[in-house]
Amino acid sequence: MPKLRSERRREILYNIKTMRVKFEKTGLAVYISHLDLVRLFARSLARAKIETAHSEGFNPRPKIVFAGAIPLGIESLCEFADIKIPGPQIPPNPEKIAGFFPHGINIREIYEPAADFKNISDTKFQIYLKADGFGTAELEDLFSEGFLMEKKNKIKINSKDYIFNIGISENPEGYIIINACIKTSPEAYLSPETLIKAVGAKYTAYDYFIKKIEVYDKNGSVFK
Repeated sequence: MPKLRSERRREILYNIKTMRVKFEKTGLAVYISHLDLVRLFARSLARAKIETAHSEGFNPRPKIVFAGAIPLGIESLCEFADIKIPGPQIPPNPEKIAGFFPHGINIREIYEPAADFKNISDTKFQIYLKADGFGTAELEDLFSEGFLMEKKNKIKINSKDYIFNIGISENPEGYIIINACIKTSPEAYLSPETLIKAVGAKYTAYDYFIKKIEVYDKNGSVFK
């Protein structure tokens, strides 16, 4: 039988378990950086009198891990934070801690996780683009045929390998709306900004808006 890592042995010894928080990041909260979000969670949980497990060493920190660092300016309805809590605590109701977070950080669910973050496969995004010389028909043709995109590491990929379940529409304000599932697994990850730049290289941050709708696991189920 393989030996358990010392950290895991301590968690078993002190009955430390994981509490998963699913939350929204909307409004002005979309401009909270990842590091500030970590500090915000630590302070808010302390104010709510939720005890968290801490790392060891000279500078112990609360054991809080997020599913990923969402870029500034992206609105999300499905962010996740795993928080280690020592027993005999039980995960509280969302209503108990919701009032200790600032406006825009909305606690949706709290539960014991069913899967690791590495099991995340795809993410559904809603992207609003200014109609810059093209309409829904042109975009539908573009996505149906597929096109090459260049990631930040200069690797070129085919859109059909990373983007699927696409729906395209237009609203009265002159924005084209793209609803699409995008690969966001550890093995194959595509940023929605890379998709936007591939569609229109001249787009700036003022020409689009991104909303993260839902996250799915490798079986196509909503990630829990």
